[in-house]
Amino acid sequence: MPEKFTVRSGLTKKKLLKRISGDMVEYRPSWNILSTGRFMRAHRTESVYYGRISGSEVELYYHRAGKRDGGSTGFYGTVSETEEGCVLTGRFRKPVYAYVTAAVFVVLALLCALGTYAGGSSTGALVFLGIGALGAFAMLWDRSKKQLKTYLSSFGA
Repeated sequence: MPEKFTVRSGLTKKKLLKRISGDMVEYRPSWNILSTGRFMRAHRTESVYYGRISGSEVELYYHRAGKRDGGSTGFYGTVSETEEGCVLTGRFRKPVYAYVTAAVFVVLALLCALGTYAGGSSTGALVFLGIGALGAFAMLWDRSKKQLKTYLSSFGA
């Protein structure tokens, strides 16, 4: 689920955005699964931060070498000026399509469980409920939030 995050930096807004931009590969994730697959294959052997910066808005993800992590948790935030430097505020969350896919999977598992129960097999219904719960957990769990949080905290003053 989304988690709020704020880091205060002594850098100016322009310098912070420039440092983040220099550390990441420019890429805008899209609904096109083939586009994401091509990007992951191109960076299969290297761990990279990727995303985009648009004005003061930052969209940042982390790709771990050797993994297929196109639906991983990302950081969605904005940078605003302060008297001491700037503040980066935002949320860690998965892309919308990851939540939609998980919801569709859970609904299908629930329908299968209901159909199996209506057919007279309560054990089969429990199996489908377990598959739905484990599948949703597997789809929504990842470790890239920790990596992103460490990276973004390094800009703190």
